[in-house]
Amino acid sequence: MEYENDDTWRRSNSPKAVTSCYTIPKRSTTTAVVVLGLAVLSCLLGYCVLSETLPYESKTLRLVIIFFRHGARTPMSSYKSDPFKNYQWPDGLGSLTNAGKMQMYELGKKYRSYYANFIPEEYFDKDTYVRSSDASRCMMSAYTFLAGLYPPSERQMWHPEIPWQPIPVHSLPRELDNIVAATKPCNLSKAMYNELLAEKNADPKFAELFDYLSKHTNQSMRSVLQVDYLYSTLASQQEAGLKLPEWTKNVFPHKMRTPFMLSLALLSYNETIQKFHTGPLLGQIKQHLQDSVTNVNIDRSLYIYSGHDVNVVSLWRALGFAELLEPEYGASVVIELHEEVEQESFFVRLFYRNNTKVEVPMELKLPFCDDPCTYSKFEEHLNTLIPNDWETECQNINK
Repeated sequence: MEYENDDTWRRSNSPKAVTSCYTIPKRSTTTAVVVLGLAVLSCLLGYCVLSETLPYESKTLRLVIIFFRHGARTPMSSYKSDPFKNYQWPDGLGSLTNAGKMQMYELGKKYRSYYANFIPEEYFDKDTYVRSSDASRCMMSAYTFLAGLYPPSERQMWHPEIPWQPIPVHSLPRELDNIVAATKPCNLSKAMYNELLAEKNADPKFAELFDYLSKHTNQSMRSVLQVDYLYSTLASQQEAGLKLPEWTKNVFPHKMRTPFMLSLALLSYNETIQKFHTGPLLGQIKQHLQDSVTNVNIDRSLYIYSGHDVNVVSLWRALGFAELLEPEYGASVVIELHEEVEQESFFVRLFYRNNTKVEVPMELKLPFCDDPCTYSKFEEHLNTLIPNDWETECQNINK
C-alpha cells in the first residue's frame, strides 16, 4: 500500500559495399516475386488483425475514463535490518524516479495511438479533465502522462526548444480527498477496516511467514499490512538495482505476494466498505456517464485520474472482480461509454492494462452484466455502491 505510513530495425552506419551489376536468373526473379507477394499478404493480414483489435475506427465511442497508478518510485519506508536504510535516494523517499517518468510518458503515447481517431490531436480544456492524488509522484505521473498524450501542435508550441505544453491537473489535500486517493477520514470504514485487518492477521497460514520476517527484519512483523510495506520496499530496492539480502530469496516475492495483495484489497474487501472507500469515485464516474448520455456536457470526452495501487485495486473490486490484484506501475483501468445511434441505446466496455508495456489493453467482462453491458445495467450496479450522504453515513463528527 502506497499511502504514507501515517495511517528491429537499425540503419547500418557502415559504408555500403560496392558491387557490380549482373543479370538475375529467371528462377531468382520468380522466387523474389513470390517472397514479396507473401510479405505483402502477411502485412495485410497483420493489419486486418490489428484493426480488429484496436478501436481506431470505433463509431460508437462517446466517452473514455482512465484511472491509472503512478510510475516507478523510490521506497516509502525502511526496516530495522535494512542494509540500505542509510541509502541516499536522490529525490527522497516515495518519489517518482526517472524510469517512472518515462513509463508514464510512454503510457500517454500509447493511449494517444490507441485512441488516435477519438482524442483530438490538440489539447483543449473543454475536451479533457484530469484529477490526481495530492501525492507528488501521482501529480508528476499525471503531467508526464499528459506530455505523451498531448504533444503540442505547431500552434501550441510556446518555446522552440521545449516540445511540451502545460495542462492543468486538479487535486485536493489528502485529508479532504475522498475521490482519487480516498484518504479523507471515514470513521465507520476505518473501524470496519481494522476488524478485517485483525481477522486476516490472525489467519494461521501467515504465522510461519510472520515469524520468518520478524526474525530477519529485527522487528515485529505480525500483520499483512506490515508485509505490504516490506514487499513494496524490497520491490523498489530491487528495481533500483540494489542487491537484496540473502534471506529475502526464501520469501520474496512469491511467499509475500498473497499477503501483499490481500492488504491492498482490505480497503475494498466487501460491498459495505467499498461504499465508503470507492463510492465517491463511482459517484463521479456515474455523473460523467450521465452527462454524456443526456448531452449535458457534449464536449467532454476524456476524464483522467492518477492514483495509487490501492485505488486501482479498489476500483477493480468495486466493478465486481474478486480476484486479488497486484497492479504494476502505470496499471490502468479504462471505462468506455458507447452509443448505438440506430437503437438509441448506450453500453459500457471495460479494459485493463497491468503495466505500461502492454500495447493492447485486455477487455474485461463485467461479472454483474451481460455482454455488451447496457448503460442502465452498469448504472444500476454503481447505485448500489454510491452513498447518499458520505459524511453522515461515515459517522464523521464535525468539529
